Amino acid sequence: MPMPLAVPLSSAGRSRLFTVCTSALLVAGLGAATPAAAADSVSYDFESPSQKLPFMAINGSGRVLVGPAPGGKSGQAVRVNIPNDGRSFKSELVIKGLDAGSHRFSFANYLPGDWQERDLDTIVAQWFSTQDDGEGIKPVVALSIHGADWQVKVHWMAGGEIQEAVIPLGAARPGHWNRWAFDITWSSAGKPGSIAVTRDGVTVGSHQGANNYHRGEPPHFRIGAYRPNWRPEKGPSKRIGASEAVLFLDDIAITGTTAGSRPDAGATVPGGAASPSRSPELSPSPVPTGSPSTSSSARAGEATAGGGTAPGGTAQEARTGATAPGSAARVGVVWGAVGGAAALAGGAFGLLWRRNAKGFTRSARRRART
Repeated sequence: MPMPLAVPLSSAGRSRLFTVCTSALLVAGLGAATPAAAADSVSYDFESPSQKLPFMAINGSGRVLVGPAPGGKSGQAVRVNIPNDGRSFKSELVIKGLDAGSHRFSFANYLPGDWQERDLDTIVAQWFSTQDDGEGIKPVVALSIHGADWQVKVHWMAGGEIQEAVIPLGAARPGHWNRWAFDITWSSAGKPGSIAVTRDGVTVGSHQGANNYHRGEPPHFRIGAYRPNWRPEKGPSKRIGASEAVLFLDDIAITGTTAGSRPDAGATVPGGAASPSRSPELSPSPVPTGSPSTSSSARAGEATAGGGTAPGGTAQEARTGATAPGSAARVGVVWGAVGGAAALAGGAFGLLWRRNAKGFTRSARRRART
């Protein structure tokens, strides 16, 4: 007996088909949810010539270059420099698109053996919150070298004024690759945050309490070299006798985490190197300050020509891309979920159709025999 061209579904069959297809879509959606949440992560090892790097924020004639890593480290690294030319003060990579939750920021940096100690900050990593009014303001968290030591500064609002905590992190070691990890949970207007800092696997500092301004965009990440005292409006006095700032970066990774969770770290450095700090009570309604210092006037992608090249070979310009961390992954997850759901739903429909068709054929045969 030939197979019927169309097999009408009973009400029970239609109900089963709807349930199976809906379940297939739900399963695919749930499968997509976990990768999307984990997609707030990004990493750069600078080894692949095709890898697109973040935007560059460069003021003046500094450079961000990819070339051979110094200090006995294999592979490639990024060399950043700020020449002492009277107008240059920043060369940074800028990573945006992060949420206001919890993240681990890990990276390696290297100060050359001839690094010049100065009693002025050279910021090598900062977390910056762009404000609604577009005005510049101090970074919410900044890792810097001051004199011969590392330190972290944390800023927040209280009573309409910017508050600051300075956390010493121990002596700098020029000619040594430092491996940093910052586990940061951003505070909100009614909930404290936390910062834990490890260097070379050892806990060197922490901060509990407010750690941002609770307004504007979530803090984004900038890494490179920034000398705020070299801004042209500061005048030439801070540049006298100073050499250009040169340092190297590698193995940048940002991973979304759960608040309060952090990978195991070694014991705190003895002798008081770790200096936990606690901020005052959170300000529920921070008020803008009068004239905050413009610590981030550079726009992303403002790279200019000039500067030197990495030692030991011909360096290449850092490749830049506009994709926010995880956005491409999120797009892929969404389309993967749609395709998977369609395939599952189609398969479920086919199975029910065949079952119904077989039932229809058997019924027809029984009717024919009788």
